[in-house]
Amino acid sequence: MEHLNEPKRGVIVDHFSRAVEFGNRWFTLSNWIFRSQEHIFSKLEVMMVIITAICAVLLFTVHLFPYWLALVISILLIQRVIEFLIVYSRNFILNKGRIFTDFKTPGRRGQWLILMFSFNIIQVVLVFAIWYRLISFWEPASFSRALSILDSLYFSVVTLLTVGYGDIIPLSAGAKGLVIAQLVLTFYTVVIVINGVVSIHFRAK
Repeated sequence: MEHLNEPKRGVIVDHFSRAVEFGNRWFTLSNWIFRSQEHIFSKLEVMMVIITAICAVLLFTVHLFPYWLALVISILLIQRVIEFLIVYSRNFILNKGRIFTDFKTPGRRGQWLILMFSFNIIQVVLVFAIWYRLISFWEPASFSRALSILDSLYFSVVTLLTVGYGDIIPLSAGAKGLVIAQLVLTFYTVVIVINGVVSIHFRAK
């Protein structure tokens, strides 16, 4: 009867947990690609390297694609941001992930987490750079100046780091919305993810 006396989780937490589990089931590539759990961590490393390389190539080439194809690609890239939020919410807020238990050596667990987190951050920077590049290419007045490939990457890094030099300014609603989204993601990254990854790494040591 002890479970009857346990306090219920808050409504918000309960709905958040269900949403994360739903997202983990339907919107994470690892669940779709890796049905077998054998060598799962090596497979994830290969997947992250390939996706990062694809994002880098897209940054340099996506503006050359037909409008409809570039739009489809930009929509599909939303999945990378969603997966970032789902995976780290699941592991660091809800603590339902397998990351904490599948490594027999605690030291390797921390190192692997930091490596995967680094790949995720690079992907986020590249994805937002692609979006900034496309918005500027389709509507040059969206920013204070038309963004080149390097400008887009630079602006994405500067926004992620919340430096804000002011040399490039978002002017359109779409550009401002993207900047807000990246800043919110940065706040989440600093508060939740970095704290979780670093604490696990040093606790493992």
